[in-house]
Amino acid sequence: MSKKIFCEILENTEIAKNIYRIKIKKPVKDFNIKAGQFINIKCGEGDFPLLRRPISIGLVEGETMTIYVNKVGKGTELLCSRKAGEFIDILGPLGNTFNMDIEKGKVLIVGGGIGVAPLLELTKTLSEKDNIDIKLILGFREEPFIIEEFKKYTKDIIVVSEKEGYDYKGYVTQPLENELKKNKYDEVFTCGPEPMLKKVNEICKANGTTVQLLLEERMACGIGACLVCTCKVKRSNEDWNYVRTCKDGPVFYGEEVIFDE
Repeated sequence: MSKKIFCEILENTEIAKNIYRIKIKKPVKDFNIKAGQFINIKCGEGDFPLLRRPISIGLVEGETMTIYVNKVGKGTELLCSRKAGEFIDILGPLGNTFNMDIEKGKVLIVGGGIGVAPLLELTKTLSEKDNIDIKLILGFREEPFIIEEFKKYTKDIIVVSEKEGYDYKGYVTQPLENELKKNKYDEVFTCGPEPMLKKVNEICKANGTTVQLLLEERMACGIGACLVCTCKVKRSNEDWNYVRTCKDGPVFYGEEVIFDE
């Protein structure tokens, strides 16, 4: 059940260009938020901006939650300017979670840009299972971030950038195709910009590999009332339909999602 609550900011640090790590104290012990879920944050202290901003949970450790914020507009600029010791108004936990019922086998986790952030808690959770091998493909336009945090849970990481100097120059889809040709994976998990998700979904479908997508959509209310964040899905033998990303997602199986051409 989601709650509107105030949380204390413990740390706010710019860790890469316009990328901020914000650590927040969990408001209550039973605030149980899992990989894939998000919180809706009131960015400023006054009435501006009117709409909250949806931010995925990056990591949960004890009584601390960590989010990673890409400063791209007035709302996130205000949020990134908040100081340790201040309190922020949040609504959450919101949305569904990744299906992490897998108990053994090989999983491949693919992230792009700020979409790598919610994959950190997923990687941590899966690493706590004894019989799962985890490989990561993490893509960035420029400077990679939080790679060291991922290395706490697996050392098997391919870092992709559009700049020289990393494991692979280009896009995550290229090493993904190579991996799926060489190895059999039981599940792929992914989050990133829509063009990347669409291509990852196509590659996984062509290889017969199950993929879970965490969609990045514009949201307003975060609880399914405003219908801003609808996406097309097709389930079982039904015709396609619109669903609310914030309420019915943000995690969907690739076979369900219909991407616009």
